[in-house]
Amino acid sequence: MNPGPESAAAAFSLAIIAGGGEYPPRLARLAADRGHKVYVAAIEGAAAPADFGLDSSHAYRLGQLGRLLNELKRRQIADIVMIGALPRPSFGSLMPEPSTLKYLPHFARAFRGGDDHLLKGVVQFFEGQGFRVHGPAEIAPELTAPLGPLGRRKATEAARDAISRGFSLLEALSPFDVGQAAIVADHRIVAIEAAEGTDAMIARVADLVARGRLKFDKGDGVLVKAPKQGQDLRVDMPAIGPDTLRHVAGAGLSGVVLRAGNVLVGDSGRLGALADELGLFVEGVP
Repeated sequence: MNPGPESAAAAFSLAIIAGGGEYPPRLARLAADRGHKVYVAAIEGAAAPADFGLDSSHAYRLGQLGRLLNELKRRQIADIVMIGALPRPSFGSLMPEPSTLKYLPHFARAFRGGDDHLLKGVVQFFEGQGFRVHGPAEIAPELTAPLGPLGRRKATEAARDAISRGFSLLEALSPFDVGQAAIVADHRIVAIEAAEGTDAMIARVADLVARGRLKFDKGDGVLVKAPKQGQDLRVDMPAIGPDTLRHVAGAGLSGVVLRAGNVLVGDSGRLGALADELGLFVEGVP
């Protein structure tokens, strides 16, 4: 059983392997506030130790995995969490140090597949080394979308059919390792997220709107976002942030609906206030 985040007695030493974005520093602060002894391994090119304001932090290249493992073992850290944006590297770009060379066969196999396959390989590797891999929601559940609206607005009854249609689509696409998000409008799917990411998908729709290729009626146009079936939320939890809401508003959409507890939102109060400012609804659903 994983330690409960609310119990001071359950505090433990925790390594945060950090990519880019606002979520890794926020998780580090919340974990430290709960009494966890936090060590941050900031991945070069995505995060920097200065982002975290902690004495126990260090930058690592991906090719310095052996050095990272040695440091975690020296510090007697057995619990890790991986969070933050990190573009998928090519296997040839790893530039491994000698201490990392012995681990390359495992990662060569992990790279022979989609993102889900690679991330599962990463989890299996760390578990094989004796680490316990936690999800961000285990350490700080308040980072995820709550049930219900984040701001004052709710999805309209007219939008409920579109929302249901969007989630059905994402569920159907899960076996193909694609589609954490989609945009539904005018009783049809108008965009599906692929390798470009959610914000780039919204920008594509905004361009169609700007060129008159796509029009939304007032209150129409919804972004839905949810994990794929079988997605390991410990290392691959979907996320939205303030920029996502700004893009949604710029594209003329009416709001965003998320799977509650399964999508990172960071500070839900701040995000709800921004949704109100932009005239959007942002809502978590079961």
